[in-house]
Amino acid sequence: MERISKEELIFGLHSVREALKTKKRQVSMLYIVANKTASKQVEEVIRLAKANNVKIKSLELRLMDNLASGGNHQGVIAKAEPIKAMRLSSAIYEAQNNKKELWLAVDEVTDPQNLGSLLRSAACLGFTTILLPKHRTVGINATVHKVACGAVEKLRIVEVSNLNTALIDLKEEGFWVYGADMDGKSIVNFDYAYPAVLVVGSEGTGIRQKTLEHCDEVISIPQKGGVSSLNAAAAGAIIMYDMFAKSLK
Repeated sequence: MERISKEELIFGLHSVREALKTKKRQVSMLYIVANKTASKQVEEVIRLAKANNVKIKSLELRLMDNLASGGNHQGVIAKAEPIKAMRLSSAIYEAQNNKKELWLAVDEVTDPQNLGSLLRSAACLGFTTILLPKHRTVGINATVHKVACGAVEKLRIVEVSNLNTALIDLKEEGFWVYGADMDGKSIVNFDYAYPAVLVVGSEGTGIRQKTLEHCDEVISIPQKGGVSSLNAAAAGAIIMYDMFAKSLK
């Protein structure tokens, strides 16, 4: 297992609660706002922290805001060991008994809001694993954690040095690779093969051409117009729902 970052601060009720509930990594400290009546949600987080023998410290609101770099911490911030990335081979091994496994690969997604939203949708829609390139893609930072609302704790995160090589390896293991692109086939009446990997590209340029060449099919969402296109997070969520819903048949 390899560490994605050297240190980790998690803020926001959902993110901190899931980190404490799943126990995938050690949480060493919980910070809460001093001299403020705790809501039921904050009280739940405090109970989980105490049950896990996590130290609890009260900080003035100003210090909490500084610690979260101005982010919406909702009165709770946790200090935890870094999220751990799995090796691709380990993730494939864990997925081998699920014939309708769903994975998401992100290609140069640099906006933490978009990545966080993609992870949240993935966790909600039955996707188990995220392929995250080490370069030219935003990492799992505090903003991604906050937007993902705890999804990071529920997903397998696989860091890859070369996304194209990873896709080739997955195809050799029986995965089908689908790339999301405006020029692809409509997902209406489209039949997927499983296990499947959905590749979502960057906000501006989409999936790189070389990566598209490794996709078994390139698919798209029919649009009526009115705006130029859906952003990466919205498009990814729609296609992930389509893949998930059809996998249930």
